Amino acid sequence: MLRSEYDVIILGGGAAGFSSLVAAAESGASVLLVSHGPLGGTCVNFGCVPSKYLLLRLAIAKKANLVIRLSDLLREVSTVISELRVNKYESLLEALGVDYIRSKGRFKSKGVIEVEGREIKYSKAAIIAVGAKTWIPPINGLDSVKDKIIDNERLFSEPLDIESIVIIGGRAQGVEIAQIMARSGIETTLLQRSPRLLPEDEPEAGYYMKEVLEDDGVRVETGVRIRRVKKDNSGISILYEVNGSEKIARGEYIYLATGRKPLLRDLGLEKIGVRVSSSGYIVVDDYLRASDNVYAAGDCIGGYMLEPVAAREGYVAAMNALGKAIKMDYKIIPRAVFTDPEFARVGLTERELAERLGVCSCRTVDIRDVPKARILGYTKGFFKIVIDPRNKKIAGAHMMAPNAAEAIHEIAIAIKAGMTIDDVIDMVHVFPTISEGLKYTALAFYRDVSKMPCCLV
Repeated sequence: MLRSEYDVIILGGGAAGFSSLVAAAESGASVLLVSHGPLGGTCVNFGCVPSKYLLLRLAIAKKANLVIRLSDLLREVSTVISELRVNKYESLLEALGVDYIRSKGRFKSKGVIEVEGREIKYSKAAIIAVGAKTWIPPINGLDSVKDKIIDNERLFSEPLDIESIVIIGGRAQGVEIAQIMARSGIETTLLQRSPRLLPEDEPEAGYYMKEVLEDDGVRVETGVRIRRVKKDNSGISILYEVNGSEKIARGEYIYLATGRKPLLRDLGLEKIGVRVSSSGYIVVDDYLRASDNVYAAGDCIGGYMLEPVAAREGYVAAMNALGKAIKMDYKIIPRAVFTDPEFARVGLTERELAERLGVCSCRTVDIRDVPKARILGYTKGFFKIVIDPRNKKIAGAHMMAPNAAEAIHEIAIAIKAGMTIDDVIDMVHVFPTISEGLKYTALAFYRDVSKMPCCLV
């Protein structure tokens, strides 16, 4: 039976919300979760879990010279999603003694949340973790083809049978979906507004990612200005411009990988003094406090829209709501794109360090110089390390290689520990491994690693 008052009320049942409720409940607080979407949020239901399942299955299929239809994969992954949602989320609520309402909540006044016409009080804090949804860009004609627009939620919740598609957006989600579509035998075009794919990462990442996708059969266009979208006899046509020349992309569907925005309307934030930035996100301080006794975490505050970051934010918000004083630290956040091969990074890019210090140094090693990559049959990719040349401390690392998402943690720890390239060189690495590519890159500050035996130091 629901109470009339709880210590903590959490709005949103995704990564941030569940991390908050676990931290609060295990600290002895009474907790109410209010969430209208499926438990687990984007990551489990529409994001990381299903997309990475598809990417892995398709990578295995490609090595075996097989093509698996997307519709078959979507049926497979729906079972995985359901099992994880039950085992990792639904069962956890009962184990922790957390009450749950599947509905929308809104702030009635300070200390009071209204759910389905019922007013429920929170004595210690409310935590807003409502997540975000696909941002619909203001493209001429897009409204007229709504039935042909796909985003991550629709893709992983409807049994779609797709023959051709145009993807708008060339960051992490866009390139992952492009590879999924192409390797499923779907005619795929990717349109990216900026001059290269993965525009916030090192130029090498965008260069190699374009080559990898084109090898999979994706038509990749960068530097695109979309003029209009309309229906025609073949489905959807998109008129766009590249370097002053007009072109047309056609497909049965459009996939939007255009970024995400939180849906904060009707939450009643103005009644509790919560501010929203000009870009549409909840404004928080270093402790994730949004106003008196109100905290926010996850995609609704912007920044790094990553599941592990949201989870950490949820924990920090809950601990601070219960009287701690923990700052959220964003300095070392490893990130990955799960294409085949993967791209991963941590720390600063060459440009970012140069802008910060006025000086930097970096080395890049081609994947073909790393024995394990050659053993696995990969010829497109790179390893790059950025250092402070004044003391040789590692400031960032970037790599496109198989299992890059696993290997990048070596450098994340190195940065956190203040290690230098000499520390990486002095550590004996297992041979042959992809991680050894990071040692090769550290060695490249001293020698030409294309001219050395497999194991040198």
